[in-house]
Amino acid sequence: MKWHNFNIKSLRHILSSIWRLWFLIAFILVFFLFIPALFFFTRINRSPLIVAKLTRYWSLLTLWLSGVFLKIVIEEPLNSNEAYIICPNHVSSLDIPIVLAAFKIPVIFMAKKEYSNIPIFGYFYKNNTVIVNRDNLRDAYSAFTNSIEKLKEGLNVCIFPEGGIPKPEVKLRKFKNGPFKLALESNYKIVPVTMPNNKSMFPWNYFRGYPGLAHVIIHKPITVSSVKNNDIKNLNNTTYNTIFDELTNYENK
Repeated sequence: MKWHNFNIKSLRHILSSIWRLWFLIAFILVFFLFIPALFFFTRINRSPLIVAKLTRYWSLLTLWLSGVFLKIVIEEPLNSNEAYIICPNHVSSLDIPIVLAAFKIPVIFMAKKEYSNIPIFGYFYKNNTVIVNRDNLRDAYSAFTNSIEKLKEGLNVCIFPEGGIPKPEVKLRKFKNGPFKLALESNYKIVPVTMPNNKSMFPWNYFRGYPGLAHVIIHKPITVSSVKNNDIKNLNNTTYNTIFDELTNYENK
C-alpha cells in the first residue's frame, strides 16, 4: 500500500512538473507570435492602449493553451471611460496573466525592474510597464508620477499591494501604502481583486500545480471619499479587509 501511494504521489509530481513546463513553453511561444505587433505598437507607431489589448490576448491564449480557464465574479461593472488602480492579492506566477485576461479594460502593471534585463522580453517589459526600484527614493517617486500619467492616458494601473509573493503559509501579507497614496493624490478609485485558488493551482513547489478553473472576484471600486477621514491607513485597511474576507469565505466553502 505504501509503495502504491508513493507511485501515485510521484506520478502527480511528474505530471505537475510537465504541466508547469508546458505553461512556460506556451507563454514563450505565444510571446514570439505577438512580437511583430508588440514591436510595431511599442516602437514604430506607439500606442500603449493597443499594447495593453495585445498583452490581454497574449494572456488569454497562454492560459487557454495551458488549460487554465477563468470564473469571474464582477460585483459592479467598471466604467470603461474611467481609469482605476487595481489591487489584487499576489500568490503565484499565474496572477499577472490572469489579471490581464480577467479585465476587458486596458491594464498595465507597476513592477520591479529585474525582469527588464531578460533578453527581448525585457525590451517590451520596460517600455510597457511602470518600473519601480523600491530601494531608490528618486526612482520610486518617478514611478509614482509615471503612474498618474498612465491613469490620465486611460490606462488602468495594477499594483500588487503586498509587494511580492508571500510565503505559502501566509494568507495575505500586510499591504504597502504605495497604491493608496497614489489613489489619494490622484483621486482615482481602487479596485480590489481576490484570486483565491491561484496558490494551489501554481504554488511555490515546482512539483505541484494543476490546470483548471481559476476564480477571480473583481470587487466594487472603492472611492477615496467613501473611506473614513480620507486617509491612507483607512483606505489600506478597507482594501485589505475586502480581500482577506473573500479569501476566508472561499476557504470556508
